[in-house]
Amino acid sequence: MASGAEEFVEADNAEAIITRIEHKSRKIESLLKQSKPVEALKTALEGSPPKTRDERCKSANWIVVHRALMAIKDVDALFSSLDPEYYDILMK
Repeated sequence: MASGAEEFVEADNAEAIITRIEHKSRKIESLLKQSKPVEALKTALEGSPPKTRDERCKSANWIVVHRALMAIKDVDALFSSLDPEYYDILMK
């Protein structure tokens, strides 16, 4: 019965993570409309889901990060100016 409880907790956590990602997505869209793509990417990378096995969380977070990345015209300049912590998150 313990394994069923663990799955339930994981599902609850997944729903909470998805909700946070949706909120983050709205903030990113707002930053992109203000022509602030670098801030949008940093926002996308901040608070990336903790190690979760839930594929929905991983996929939803990737969509948000990808959306911010695609708005950046000069990716080389971005990578050279990105703080190491953000670069590490992006590479993971």
